Amino acid sequence: MFTWSLAARNLKRRKLRTALTASGIVVGISMMLILLSLVSGMEVQARHMVRALGGADITVSNSTSFRGGVGGGGFFGALPSPSTLDASILDVVGGIPGVYAVSPQFSFSGSINGRRVTVYGVVPSLYEVVTSGLNIVEGRFLAEDSGGEIVLGKALMELLNLTLGQTVSLSVGQEGVERNFTIVGVFETGMLFQEYAAYITLSDAQDITGERGSVTQILVKCEDPSVVSDVASIISSTVPGVRVITPTAVLQQANQMLNTLTMFFATIGLVALFAGSFGVINTMIMSVTERTREIGVLKAIGAKSRDIMKVFLAESFLIGLIGGGVGVAVGSVLAYIFPMLTSGLLSTGFSPFGMRNPFSSGRATQTFMFATPTITPTNIAICFSLGALVGVLAGLYPAWRASRMKPVEALRHV
Repeated sequence: MFTWSLAARNLKRRKLRTALTASGIVVGISMMLILLSLVSGMEVQARHMVRALGGADITVSNSTSFRGGVGGGGFFGALPSPSTLDASILDVVGGIPGVYAVSPQFSFSGSINGRRVTVYGVVPSLYEVVTSGLNIVEGRFLAEDSGGEIVLGKALMELLNLTLGQTVSLSVGQEGVERNFTIVGVFETGMLFQEYAAYITLSDAQDITGERGSVTQILVKCEDPSVVSDVASIISSTVPGVRVITPTAVLQQANQMLNTLTMFFATIGLVALFAGSFGVINTMIMSVTERTREIGVLKAIGAKSRDIMKVFLAESFLIGLIGGGVGVAVGSVLAYIFPMLTSGLLSTGFSPFGMRNPFSSGRATQTFMFATPTITPTNIAICFSLGALVGVLAGLYPAWRASRMKPVEALRHV
C-alpha cells in the first residue's frame, strides 16, 4: 500500500509533466479505439447487408460477371452490364436434388425521371417463395403477369418526391428506350443504398432491354439449409460457365477483408503507442535522476532494491492507466465525429453490377455505404489494457536503473 501511495504522491507533485507524459499514450489509445470501432462497425453492416440481400440460399450468375456496353446506341451504351444466362438453365437447376424452388431475375441499370437506379425484373410468385418477398411498407407487391407496374424503394420515393399510384418513366440505354410504369408499392430494407432500386416483372425487364429468354441471376431456395453447400457444389459441376454464390461465402469474404483491415489498423495504433512510450521512458529517467538522493535515503533506512523498483513501476503503471482511461474516453467521442469529417474516405463502396450512383445525373460513381462505428466492450478492454501495459514496459528500464543505485553514491548526489 505504501508503494502505491508514494507513487501517486510523486505523480501529483508534477501534475503538468504527468499529464504531458500520459498524453502520448492518450493519442495512441484513442487512435486505436477509433480504428477498431470503425472495423467493428463495418463488420456489423456487412452482416446486416448479407441478411438484407434476400432469403435466397444460393445465387447463380454468369461466370463472366460483366460485359462491356454495346457501343454506339446499344441498350446499355458504354456502361458495364451483368452477363446473362439462358433461361433454359432454370429447368436444369430446378431439377437438382435438394432444390426447393428457383426464381429468375434480370437486373439492369435504368433511369427513372432522370435518376439512375438499379432495376430488378422478377417473377412475383417465385420471387416471394425463394426470398420471402420485399418488406412492403405501402401499397402492394407486383401482381402475377401484370405489365406496367413498378415497386420502388422508400429512399428513392423520397428523393424523387413520388407518391403511390403515380406514373413514372423508366428509360434504358443511350437511345432512351422508354416505358411508363405505375407505382403500386413501396419497400424498405433498412439499408439506404438498397432502397435506390426498383422492381418490375421479368417480362417487362426483358422487353425493355431486348433480352428475351435471358436472365442475369437465378435465385435458389433449398429444401434444407444443411444441404446448401452440397447443392451449390452440384450446380457448379453440373452447369458450365456459372458462378455460384452463397451468403456464407459472401460473409466469409467480408470477414477476411475486415480481418486484414483490423491487422492494418492495429499496427497503426501500436506504432502510435510505441512512439508514446518514449515519452514515458524519458519522464521516468528524468524522475530517477531528480530523485537520486531520495532513492539513497530510502535505501539507507532499509528499503530493498525490489522496493525501489516497485515504486517506479507503480508510477509508470499509473501513467499508463491514466493514458488508457483518458484515451478510451477521447476515442469513444472521436469515433463518432471522425467519420463525419472524412465521410468519403471511411466509407465502403458498394455498387451492384457497376450501376451509377442514384444521386448523380449521368456521372458514373460509386454508391457509398457509410461505416457507422461500433464501440464494443472487447475493444475498450483491449485499449485500456494496452495503455497499462505500455506504461509498465516503458517503466522497466528506469525502475531497474533506480534499483541498482548504491546508497552511498546516491546520498552524495547533489
